[in-house]
Amino acid sequence: MFNNKSSTSNDMIELITVIKLGSFGFILMIIINQILQYDHTQPAIIFNKQLYLLMFFIIILLISIYILLSQLYFKIWQLKNIRKIQIIEGYVFLLVSSILIMFSNSYDSDYKYLLIFGVITITLELGKKQGIIMALVSSFTLLAIDLIFAPHSAVNIYFENDLTFTSSFFVVAWVLGQYVQIERERRELLEQQLIEQLKEHENIMEILSKDDTLSNLLIENSPDAIFIQSKDRFLYANENALDLLGYCSLEELQNKTILDFEASDNIKDLELKYISLYKNEGYKISFEDTIINKKGEAVKVQNTSTYYLFKGHPSIVTVMRDIRPVVIANKLRKDVIKNIEKLNETIEENKLVTEFFSNISHELKTPLNIIFSSLQMLDLYNNSSDADIIKKKKNYILAMKQNSYRLLRLINNLLDITKYDSGYITLHMKNENIVSAVEDITMSILIYAENKGVEIIFDTETEEKIIAFDVEKIERIILNLLSNALKFTDPGGSIYITITSDENNVIISVKDTGIGIPADKKEQIFERFSQVDKSFRRNNEGTGLGLSIVKSFVTLHGGNIKLNSELGKGSEFIITLPSIQTEKINCETSEIRSNIQERINLELSDIYSTIN
Repeated sequence: MFNNKSSTSNDMIELITVIKLGSFGFILMIIINQILQYDHTQPAIIFNKQLYLLMFFIIILLISIYILLSQLYFKIWQLKNIRKIQIIEGYVFLLVSSILIMFSNSYDSDYKYLLIFGVITITLELGKKQGIIMALVSSFTLLAIDLIFAPHSAVNIYFENDLTFTSSFFVVAWVLGQYVQIERERRELLEQQLIEQLKEHENIMEILSKDDTLSNLLIENSPDAIFIQSKDRFLYANENALDLLGYCSLEELQNKTILDFEASDNIKDLELKYISLYKNEGYKISFEDTIINKKGEAVKVQNTSTYYLFKGHPSIVTVMRDIRPVVIANKLRKDVIKNIEKLNETIEENKLVTEFFSNISHELKTPLNIIFSSLQMLDLYNNSSDADIIKKKKNYILAMKQNSYRLLRLINNLLDITKYDSGYITLHMKNENIVSAVEDITMSILIYAENKGVEIIFDTETEEKIIAFDVEKIERIILNLLSNALKFTDPGGSIYITITSDENNVIISVKDTGIGIPADKKEQIFERFSQVDKSFRRNNEGTGLGLSIVKSFVTLHGGNIKLNSELGKGSEFIITLPSIQTEKINCETSEIRSNIQERINLELSDIYSTIN
C-alpha cells in the first residue's frame, strides 16, 4: 500500500492530478471545436455531430467522476481504499483518452500519446506492477481501436505500427517502476530513520527534562554560592548565594551585580575579567577573591566564573566557595608543619648535645683517670731511687703531660665555640707569606708521621704568596686537618699538602689516602658535634668540634672549605682564602703565644705522646 506522508510525495500527486485535469480540459476543447466545425444542413454530418455531443456529455460525466475521485483522494489520504481510488482514477483517464482517439477518425491522431501519459502517472502513483497492468490494458485498447478502423484489411498497417508503439508502454512502465520501487525503498528507509530519530529525540527530551530537575536540585542544594548575572543585575541566586551576601531573596538584589560587593581595590580588575568572558565563550576564570557582604564583613572566596546562555540571554554564571575555613586550616597546617620541623630540629639538637656531653664526659674522664693513676704511681714510687723506677716515673710524667694537653685542647675548643657563637672571636690579620706558614707547620709534624709510617709530601707552585691572615688561626686550621689525616691514614699511606693560587685566591689542599668518609656523612662533617664514628670503641679520640672550628676560622677569613672524599680511598679538604692584604698593622698583644711545638703537642695530643 502506497501511503507516503512526505510533502514531496504529496506535491507530486497533486501535480499529476492537475495535469490530468488540464488534459481533460484540453480534450473538451478539442470536442467543442469539432462540433463547431460541422455543417448543420447535412444529415450525415448531423449524425456525427450527435455522436460528438454524446461523447462530449460522456466525457463531461467522466471528468466529473474524475474530479470527484480526486477530491475524495485528497480528503481521505489516510484511508486504506486510497489505492482503489487511484486505480479507478487512472482507468477513467484511460477511458476518456480512448474515446477521444476513437472519435478522432484519424490513425495519425496524437491523442494516443495520452495513453502513455496514463501509464506514466499510474506507475508513479502505484508502482511497477500497476504500471505494467496499465501498459497492458492501454496496449490492448489501442490495438482494439486499430482493428475497429480496419476490420477487413489484409494488412492492418495501424495495428502493426501501434504494436511497436505499445511496446514503449511496457518499457516506460518497467523503467519508471524500478525507479519508483527504489525511491519507495529509500523513502521507507528514511521514514524508519526518521522514526528512530524521533524516538531518540523523545528519549533525549525526557532525559533533559530529568536532567533539568536534577540540575535544579543540585544547584539549590549545592554547598557553594551560585549566581547567574547579566551586565546590570542578578538573574538567579541559590540559597547559599543569598546567605553569603546577607540577603533573604533575589528581589532584594535587583539592580545589583557582584561588582557591588567587591572590595574597592578589586573592582576594576574583576570588571575586566567579566568583560573578557562575554568576548570569549567557553572561557573560564578562577581566582581567589574578597567580597564585602551586607553586614560589612570581608569574606574570602574562591571565584569561578564562565559565560552562560540563560533563557536565551548572554550572562555569566559564578560559583563562589567560602574559603575562610580553608585559609584557617592551611595556616594551621603550616604552623603545625613549622612546629614539627622545629620539634625535629630540637630533638636532633638535643640528641647531638646528649651525644656531645656523653663524648665530653668520656674525653674528660679518660685523661683525668690517666693523670690520677699516674699521680698515684708517682706517689707510690716517690722515695725509690732505682733506675727502672726512675724511668717509669718519667713515663708517668709524660703521660700526665700528654693528657693535660688533651684537656687543654678540649677546653680551648669549647671556649672557641662559645666565642664564635657570641661573636667575640677577632682576627689578628697580618700580611705574611702563607706558603712559608703552611710549610713550617707541615715540616714540624714530620717526626709524628714517621713514627706512624705515613709519608708527608708538601708541594707548592710558588715560594712566596703574601696575603693577610691570622697566623695563629691558620696554624690551628692546618694542624687540625693534618691531625685528622694522621688519625685516619694507615701506616704506609701518604698525606699531600698542596698550595696553588690565582689572581684572587690562594687554594690549600690537604689530601690523604686514609679510610675516607661515607657519602651520607659528607654534609654533616662540618656540623658541630658531628663524628663519623660516634661509638666509645672507635679507634681515635675526638669530640667532633675540630672541623666545625676549622670552618668557622676559614669563614672569618672570608674563605670557604669543601670536602672531596670516597670511602676506602681517602679524603681531600680544599681551603680557599682571598688573596688580599691589610693596611692595618696589628701590634703584639700582651697574650703570651705558645711556640709552635707546644701548639703541635696540643693539637696532636690525642694521637701521640709528647716528643721532647
